[in-house]
Amino acid sequence: MNRLRIPFVLLVVAPAVILALGGIYSAYRSWAALGPELDRHAAARAVEYMRFYRDDLGERLRASPERLAAQAAELGLERFTVYGARDQVVVTFPDATPLPLALGDEGGEALLAAARRGNAVVDLVMIDDRATWLAYLPDEGSLTAATVRAETGPTDAFGEAVAYDMALYLGTARALASRDDWPSELSRTLIDSLAGFDRALSVEIGEERVAAAPFKDFDEWDVTGAVVIRRAGMDPLMPAPPFVGMLALALAAGLAAFFVARVTFEAGGRAEPRRLRRKFALALVTPALAAAVLAAGDARVSARGTDSLLALSGRVVSDLGNLDAIPIDRLARLAGADAARLTADTLAAATIDAPAEALAELHSETGRIRIGGRRFAYRAVASEAGQQIFLLTDPLEDSRKTALFWLAGLYGLLAVGALIYASLALSAGSRMELRETMAAWSFIAPSLVLLLVFSAAPLLFAFYLSFHGWNLLEPAKPFVGLGHYIELAGDGLFWNAAKNTAIYSLYVPLTMACALGVAILLNRSIKGVALLRAIFFLPYITSFVAISIVWQWMYDPNFGIFNWILGLFGLGPFPWLNSPSTALLALIIMAVWIHIGFQMVIFLAGLQAIPNELYEAAMIDGAGAWRRFWRITLPMLRPTTFFVLVTSIIGSFQVFTFVYVMTEGGPLHATDVIVYHIYQNAWQFLRMGYASAMSWVLFAVIFAITLIQFRLLGRRMTPS
Repeated sequence: MNRLRIPFVLLVVAPAVILALGGIYSAYRSWAALGPELDRHAAARAVEYMRFYRDDLGERLRASPERLAAQAAELGLERFTVYGARDQVVVTFPDATPLPLALGDEGGEALLAAARRGNAVVDLVMIDDRATWLAYLPDEGSLTAATVRAETGPTDAFGEAVAYDMALYLGTARALASRDDWPSELSRTLIDSLAGFDRALSVEIGEERVAAAPFKDFDEWDVTGAVVIRRAGMDPLMPAPPFVGMLALALAAGLAAFFVARVTFEAGGRAEPRRLRRKFALALVTPALAAAVLAAGDARVSARGTDSLLALSGRVVSDLGNLDAIPIDRLARLAGADAARLTADTLAAATIDAPAEALAELHSETGRIRIGGRRFAYRAVASEAGQQIFLLTDPLEDSRKTALFWLAGLYGLLAVGALIYASLALSAGSRMELRETMAAWSFIAPSLVLLLVFSAAPLLFAFYLSFHGWNLLEPAKPFVGLGHYIELAGDGLFWNAAKNTAIYSLYVPLTMACALGVAILLNRSIKGVALLRAIFFLPYITSFVAISIVWQWMYDPNFGIFNWILGLFGLGPFPWLNSPSTALLALIIMAVWIHIGFQMVIFLAGLQAIPNELYEAAMIDGAGAWRRFWRITLPMLRPTTFFVLVTSIIGSFQVFTFVYVMTEGGPLHATDVIVYHIYQNAWQFLRMGYASAMSWVLFAVIFAITLIQFRLLGRRMTPS
């Protein structure tokens, strides 16, 4: 069995090593991605924390001038001036020098313009190369202009709450920092990237990886700076990687390769094929179980990552103090999650539609809950007044299964390699048989790879999507289980599309009868028969989009050729594509015209394969044309007829182009077919998960119909 050693290394050992290393790498990358995600989440929370501080400062500055003067030290107030009508100075503090309006070049004019429109605004600007809070507060004909010294108090408070160091930069220069070792300036490229992406990013500053989020002006429009954070030492919130699953996968992959080698060399190429394949299948069970263990470990790590995100949000919210006075939507923005407030088991306010009974049953501090078919991870935060604040978000383990996705592909590589190697092992009796088998697999390998990558992988991914609420515009991809399939059972539009598809498929037997008749007429040696065959086949190879547009003109109720012909006989005009009673019929007529050519070619091939001796013998026996057709042509065409029937039925259930171009499913869903309905849900309504569920239902229907055809007609379709 020396000749099997090289195939064994290439087909079994190499895929086993790839499975082990690839599985470990994907699990590690999935774990490593949690750190930057936690950092980005913290950076986003830091921005909201600074916004909250800015809004709170504006509320505190709305006090009367006398109270502002009394609380100047507490507020960090440096100067303020109250202007009356026509910008007349009414009050100044702390001396008689009024604070000028539109102070500073970086935002002062915009702030003043917003205040003139009646908005109370506060923003952080640079005044005399120093970060300062500048406020303009209109109130019943007066305008208060105030400056407050910007200290590191907010950044220090946030850092202590979440165990992160935080700095705030205005433009590219540092304005506020909790530590002196922050860089004095940020690159312009980083600020532009934050403005372009408009979300927190994980970046490198020097030799250190940090998280940065855009800091915007008072009206949340222009990016004026950046909030940068980094971890302060070891973060206890970061979960440990799934070491047990990694080790199990590595050992199982090696054990599977060893078992395959042992089975092969013990069999010596003389084992029964079924028994050898069974042993190979058993050898693949161990890495499959280990891959499942690793995927489960990765899901647990993602779940702990979700708990870490909520724990960080809980720390931010808890640091605010009086949670009862903060609006629930403001709390949700601060936490970066949905929020609900309960008072004595009564839902006081919430940012999601959640029944109070469901939240009242939550007794643990953290966990999972299903609300309205959607799964949430939650964390409870107690307020000073005894209220319960629940923070809810989509669990990471429901949306990020990186290890599971890659493991399925890598395990498929190992399984295919073992299958090919089993075929080689069975033909290892002679060197010639082994060479022939290896040559055969070498020729089909490129097609097999393309089939796995572009057919099997998308099929499995669509199956995965069908169990998730997958929207291209939303980062959360919650696991919904069988929710899409249950919704599908009660979706009247889907069943209407299924009915239309079934009616449309009735063109198949009509087309087959016409195609067979045309094939019989053109199955003879007459002048110009090749041209006639090409004319009939031409519609099938023409662009379906172009055909649809031309037929749409032909069906036009005003100048279409069909209504013009009917008008010669005093009929019509008919609204072919504009009436629910005729639109689907119009598509069926066009489908018959298009597919006759293809089916004619297949029937011609079948007719030309029938030996002429059979017809000659029948004619000698006195059989007429009809009897020859009924007793010879039809029985000998059974395999051809079966092939045309199966492929045409499958094609009829996948019709899309004609409906998309000509009717868009209308009028009144009269031509809405399954594939077009799938397209609408996927790309118009952005419900990828629901569309994937419909795709799998369509696959099951086509598979069942094809299987029934094979069971009922397959054996009868062999020539007598």
